[in-house]
Amino acid sequence: MNFELIAKSVSLHEEDGTFVFAFSDDEPGGIRYLMLQHALPQEQDIQLGLGGLYIERDDQKNGCYHGVHAIKRIDDHIEIDLTEHGMQKLGVDKIIITPTPWTPVIDQGLSRLMDFV
Repeated sequence: MNFELIAKSVSLHEEDGTFVFAFSDDEPGGIRYLMLQHALPQEQDIQLGLGGLYIERDDQKNGCYHGVHAIKRIDDHIEIDLTEHGMQKLGVDKIIITPTPWTPVIDQGLSRLMDFV
């Protein structure tokens, strides 16, 4: 099963070493959302396996580190291929996001994500 999201809201924030790129079906904080986050890891986080790219779908219970295998832009949408761990934690096989409209912020966010995948 795929998770498909028509994203009417996109946000990109980078502050104090934390990068957050989020998509929502409505205004920020919408019911259906996808968030990608990367923070400069602390030693304790690394020991606990909490370093790297974090992905969350609709709720914290559907989130994990080390769940993203690849992210790619295909025409007007973004496809996120998940690792086995990601599929298990997020409960889907693949994520497809169609932002409406496509904006330069999305290109900026995708460019930054390539540093973390």
